[in-house]
Amino acid sequence: MKMIWKPRKITPFFAAAFGLAGLFLGIPGIVIGIVLGYFVGGLCSQLGNDKEVCRYFENPGPSSFDEGESGLAAFCALGVYLLSKASPKVLTDEAAAARVAGGAVSVFSQGKSIGALAESFCRLAFDRLPVLNPDLLAESLYARCHEAGDRALFGSELSSMAMGKEAQQEAFYIRQFLDPSYQPPPPENPEDDPWTVLGISKGASYNEVKSIFRQLALMFHPDNQAGLSDAERKKLGEAFIKIRDAYRAIAREIAK
Repeated sequence: MKMIWKPRKITPFFAAAFGLAGLFLGIPGIVIGIVLGYFVGGLCSQLGNDKEVCRYFENPGPSSFDEGESGLAAFCALGVYLLSKASPKVLTDEAAAARVAGGAVSVFSQGKSIGALAESFCRLAFDRLPVLNPDLLAESLYARCHEAGDRALFGSELSSMAMGKEAQQEAFYIRQFLDPSYQPPPPENPEDDPWTVLGISKGASYNEVKSIFRQLALMFHPDNQAGLSDAERKKLGEAFIKIRDAYRAIAREIAK
């Protein structure tokens, strides 16, 4: 069985090492060595822990860092991702981190005791914003939740952070993934119905839906079209997002 070395375990090691080194200077040297060892060890431990968190953000999965409470890092990263999608941007990165950390404090059982750790996760998530994958993070958060009620609570709180159409669409997907029983309000415009968006009759098999989605994705993804103006690229991008969200909604519906 492979043993996982957690960064926080190195602090006592440094304290002991520096304390032994201080033997040459007598009791004062030992005391100074232990204090210095704890300081250096704590700094190295924090740097090592931050490095592990960043690795997790880049590839959510099994982790060895001190998370404080199961699912906290994934929750913070998802909150940061949603607030980064706000249109127009209304919060600075610092204010956004405080908003997400405050949300974590309100929904995680340990409350205020995890506030500082949550803010730290948020800052690291902003540093890794370009590589954050909401699908993988949502899966990781789902796996780390022990109770279905927690998943529903986390999904609801994350949805409250979405500002702007794109962010709200992403939040709906994340919330539905965490809480399959959640149903968003019916679309005001019948043309926004996901089956209508993909041009598929209700009752089609998953393979049929997936095949149509792939065809439409190739057709409407801006990167697959050359010579577009900025306006045309933006319009095509909006159409692609609508198609992608429709596929996600139908996939969740079929999976129930």
